[in-house]
Amino acid sequence: MRTGKRILIVDDLKTATDNITRILKDANYTNIDCFQNAANALSALRQEKYDLVITDTQMEPISGSELTKLIRADGQKVKIILIGLLGEHDKGWFDGADAHITKPFEPRDLKEKVAEVLSTVAQLASG
Repeated sequence: MRTGKRILIVDDLKTATDNITRILKDANYTNIDCFQNAANALSALRQEKYDLVITDTQMEPISGSELTKLIRADGQKVKIILIGLLGEHDKGWFDGADAHITKPFEPRDLKEKVAEVLSTVAQLASG
């Protein structure tokens, strides 16, 4: 069971956070918090330790890419997966993130990307 990893999901659409949560719970991740805005998510990150942040790029007033920059400016070592549209990578929107997923995505793709990114957290902790 993968309950030990803390995951923070940030998307301004509740349906999106609900969908991602469902996918992750199906993969046995249970320690999940969700926020519909980046400011509240950043506040939570400054108070609690998370292993992974999954955030949408297209949010207002603070985008997921801006949230990534703020997290990195804080010096936080949390892993970040950005979810965005095809072509956003070319705009530099994923700078500072550890990985990205292009919308629309299959549940399998999200599960695989999360497992991949979190495995690097486990390797760093043990090494």
